[in-house]
Amino acid sequence: MKKLFKENYLILLLFLLLSTVLIGLVDWHLGYIFATGDFHYHLDRIETLASSIKHLNFWPKVDGHFIGGYGYASSLFYPDIFLYPAALLRVAGASPTISYLFTLIMINFVTMWIGYIAGKRLNLVPQKALLFTFIYTFNAYRLQTLFSRQDLGELMGMMFFPLVLSELINFKNGNFKQLHVLAFAMIGIGCSHTISLFMIICFSIMYVLLNIKSFLNKKKIIAILKAAGLTLGITAGIYLPILEQMHGQRYALTTDPLINITNEVISMQDLLKNSLMNQVFHADTVNIGAVILIGLIIYTIYNLSHTKNVDLTVIMLFFFVACTNIFPWKYLSHSVFAVIQFPWRFFSIISLIVAYLLSNDDLKLFDNKFFTCSFVLIIALLSIGLGQQTVSSSTDRLESYKTFNKIDSYYIGAGHEYLPSQVSYPEVLDHKNRVINYDSSNVDINDSTINRQYIAFNFNTYGKTAKIQLPLIYYKGYQTEVYGTGKSTSPRISKTGLTNIDLTGSGTVKIQYENTFIQKISLMISALTLLFVGLEFLNKKRHTYISVSDEVPIFVMPTEYNYVFVYQIVDGVDNITSTD
Repeated sequence: MKKLFKENYLILLLFLLLSTVLIGLVDWHLGYIFATGDFHYHLDRIETLASSIKHLNFWPKVDGHFIGGYGYASSLFYPDIFLYPAALLRVAGASPTISYLFTLIMINFVTMWIGYIAGKRLNLVPQKALLFTFIYTFNAYRLQTLFSRQDLGELMGMMFFPLVLSELINFKNGNFKQLHVLAFAMIGIGCSHTISLFMIICFSIMYVLLNIKSFLNKKKIIAILKAAGLTLGITAGIYLPILEQMHGQRYALTTDPLINITNEVISMQDLLKNSLMNQVFHADTVNIGAVILIGLIIYTIYNLSHTKNVDLTVIMLFFFVACTNIFPWKYLSHSVFAVIQFPWRFFSIISLIVAYLLSNDDLKLFDNKFFTCSFVLIIALLSIGLGQQTVSSSTDRLESYKTFNKIDSYYIGAGHEYLPSQVSYPEVLDHKNRVINYDSSNVDINDSTINRQYIAFNFNTYGKTAKIQLPLIYYKGYQTEVYGTGKSTSPRISKTGLTNIDLTGSGTVKIQYENTFIQKISLMISALTLLFVGLEFLNKKRHTYISVSDEVPIFVMPTEYNYVFVYQIVDGVDNITSTD
């Protein structure tokens, strides 16, 4: 890591500068923030983490910050590991404005850094690795996601896409010993955005199937299985709890989806027109941009006519068609593939492939320095233009710092996907005061405490059984604790999606969210997998050495007490003979 910083610190400084300028030109204005898309929801996610950390809960799943204390399982269903730096800034006293802008800048910076590393792993010379990084980072769809949609999860998932591409190509070419790099990329995506993970798995499967002869090798299969095992182990703490919650309980995500994938396709004519014009993002103008479209056309013709990179070209074209109304999505609208919601999300993979094809430069276009400089300038101008057009077309989205810093916990995303299907969100909004519902003829309740961490109250049922409905949206994991002679049933879901318990006797009951057994076990699996990886790394580092049998002395220099031998590492040392 130190070597990586030392050798590339100027490039890293360039990435940091560009990342900051990109956000400064669009999202930050003197006294105002340009805020669009899902920013309210992501601010709430950051605030939830910060609130949990303040209460020494470093791994929240259901937090009472959301919905004014009713609680929402955002941290359970939506990976938020990469939001911890922003949350820690909030804990340290930074404003929501600072923490949010910091997150956007870091997303850009990490995207460039990983893109550059992936470019070098693709055996691109440093200049073309930089070109690959710039084309990918500044592609129109990614900028639309950054400027207009502000979908932080998808942006974070895209940070790792280039490494998946580089390692799949390396695996195909027989370079699979560094399988941990592929695992790292998949884990990064899995810790960012579930939909992006599904998309990149689809891409990977297609790539392997199109190169099945190259991958039908015992060592490669074992390497892929090891990478998959590491990915599953480390992400167990995220996905096992999701499966647990989904088992036996229905959510709006599946029973009342806001988005029908068949309504989100684009006509081929509109896609071509909007891309060539580098249109600002709207639901009906989303596009891949002129640079990516022209690159796609040029390298489709070249690759198919010269049978080069046919695998990537076929995948690129398939995803391109899948984003349009030509593709028969109506037959897949109720399949697992509908989970992507918007077919145009495949633009991210299309842009990745085109960025590689352009920077790989089979046409030798970038051997000409003037052409290279002109191309980079065009990308810069198009990016700045797209950013400025985005702001000018939505000036009503400029919010003052004061307004932006007002966190509203009732923003939970447009689709309310992670609410139990029984919950009527408008009805919840009508009861923000959060009251405990019960039949007063069956139970006396007094001295109640209702906050965002727990609910507690004294009760006496006078020998009866009393049903209590608590102002908590139900998720598996709520627990009751009774002090006194009374008893409580385990929390269960009510007809309205809230939390019910039955009480008998008298005492004090406290209800709060605790991690389930599955959540604890999954966290342990992730921790043990990380520990195993760490021990393996240390073990390899300790035993890494260069055998003297693989070295040839260049010269020997005498010193006062001993001799200094200088060696050169060579290949084929067995074929070297000494001459006297």
